[in-house]
Amino acid sequence: MVGWAHDTDYISPVHSLKNLWEIRVSKVRKSIQKDWTLFPFLVAASVGFIVAILDFVFLQSLKFQVFALAGLFMLLIGAYLRNKARLELKKKAGFSSLAATGRLQIVEGHQLVKDGLYEHIRHPIYLGETVRNFGLVSIFSSIYGVLFIAVATIFLLFRIRIEEKTLNEVFGEEYKEYQRKTKRLIPYIY
Repeated sequence: MVGWAHDTDYISPVHSLKNLWEIRVSKVRKSIQKDWTLFPFLVAASVGFIVAILDFVFLQSLKFQVFALAGLFMLLIGAYLRNKARLELKKKAGFSSLAATGRLQIVEGHQLVKDGLYEHIRHPIYLGETVRNFGLVSIFSSIYGVLFIAVATIFLLFRIRIEEKTLNEVFGEEYKEYQRKTKRLIPYIY
């Protein structure tokens, strides 16, 4: 038809909201690309586990120490916290799978989770990860493993800063208020 506007000339309210969301998400993607911490974290943690086992086998002659029971307790508590937090995040934030909760990303329709394990601390997954990792190397009573896990934990702390910057960009004042009411990793302390 002559004089009729092309389909691309009309922008529906839904299309407009979608564009706004895409612009918002594209800004966040740029900050997520700065997540340089994942690879060094995985390397340090993996090396820590391997070193702990080698220490236990070759230097400690397969002798369990008193720390083994405490390490087992930490491993179980940390794994429980980590998995429960990931399940809450998947269910309430809008992630499509548990695997998706392991990446720094904002998904379409993302909701800020502020209840359950997230009521008192903002990063229960990282708390669980840290407790679990220290627990595993403690089972083998390996100071060498503990040192590598400590390095890995430093990378998690950097990752927390990147994640919080991203969440501040996306959720703005809502996230700032959540930060004022909660601690990062340890309830009532840090």
